[in-house]
This record gives sequence, structure tokens and C-alpha cells, in this order.
Amino acid sequence: MLPARHNLRTEHFEEFFQTLGPCFLAGADFNSKNTLWRSRLTTTKGRELAKVIQAQNYSYLLTGSPTYWPTVANKIPDLLDFFITNGISATYADVQATYDLTSYHTPIIVTISTTIVVRQPALRLHTSYTNWALYKSVVRDNVTTAMKIKTCEDIEIATTNFIGILQQAAQAATPTRHPLSPTSNLPYEIKRLVAPHVKRRARSKWQTTLLQTTDVYSITQATN
Repeated sequence: MLPARHNLRTEHFEEFFQTLGPCFLAGADFNSKNTLWRSRLTTTKGRELAKVIQAQNYSYLLTGSPTYWPTVANKIPDLLDFFITNGISATYADVQATYDLTSYHTPIIVTISTTIVVRQPALRLHTSYTNWALYKSVVRDNVTTAMKIKTCEDIEIATTNFIGILQQAAQAATPTRHPLSPTSNLPYEIKRLVAPHVKRRARSKWQTTLLQTTDVYSITQATN
């Protein structure tokens, strides 16, 4: 975690990353906001960090969702936790958030694979077909205020019960749909190039070009 009170400059970030060698994965609460990595706004420290990332052609891995949940009412959740990498392709990386009630930051975990990562569709409690009137009714019928909350254990039990009620309500109010197909972690440009219709067009072009080249070669041989 980089302390918010320290006014870090570009040279400080450069010095830190140089200590990690040519291939690294550095994850932290960088306390640096920049819309480049989907923060709400750009701060001075975030601007300095972005300069290093762009100059050195580093990559960053993130969930795209807020990771900082302030306890002060006048502050807004934001994305502060992510990974910066060099020499590691994002094609082989998968980043997931863990929503344990541990602190005001959402922990994130990156998994590095030896093969291209295939992402399983995220499980969703609700869809555009969810019956929200039924959802509210199920929650209202099952929530109770009679539970005593005096200890840490009571809080854990109450939280687990409440989450279970929300899940039960969502399942009851949401029609079953066909599951989405897994998606590979390939970049968009590669996915576009290997699409069936693009491959057919490329094969046709190659065969036509090869045929033309063969005809030219035959004519040249004949004239000689």
C-alpha cells in the first residue's frame, strides 16, 4: 500500500519498478487515481504513475469495479487496487475480486496461467427479466428484526442469513435462462481475425493469390 500522504513523483515510481527486474507483477493499493485505469477522476499521483506506465509500456490488470469503500458518507467508492505488470501477457491472466468482509478495500487476486485463460460467465442473481415485485415480497416475508446483534459472531450469523434471503429472493423472482458460453481471454483483434467468416474470406484470398502467382510463374517459364 502506498500511503496517501506521500507525494510520489514519476522518478519515485520508476525507481521502485526498476528494483523488480525486467519481468514483474506488482499489486497494491497504489492510492493513485487515473481514468486510464477506470478511476472516477485523475489525481496528481495518478498522473505521475500513468507517465511511467506509458513510457515503459507496462500493462495493468484490474477488475474494473471499485475496490475502495470509504466509511465517510461524503466520499465515493473508487478503484485504487490493481496490478502493474511487465513481461506478462494479459491473455494468460485472470483477475477476480473477493468480497470478504475484511476491510474497506476489496481484495483482488490475479491468477497467471500457462495457457490462454478461458473466462467462465459470471453468475448473476438477477437479469432484465427479474420480477422485482416478487423479489421485494420474498425479502419482506423472510427478514426478521428479532435477531440480537451484540457480538462479532452475531454479526456474522446475521450477515450470512441476510445474504441467504437475498439469494433466495433473486432465485425465486428470476426465470431460468440458458447459461452464457465461456469466453477466451484473447484480445479483440485476434478474436476478430479468427472469426469463421473472416477465416473463410482470408482462405479464399490466399487461394486466389496463390493461383495468380502460379499462373504468372507458368507464363514466365513458357516464355523462357
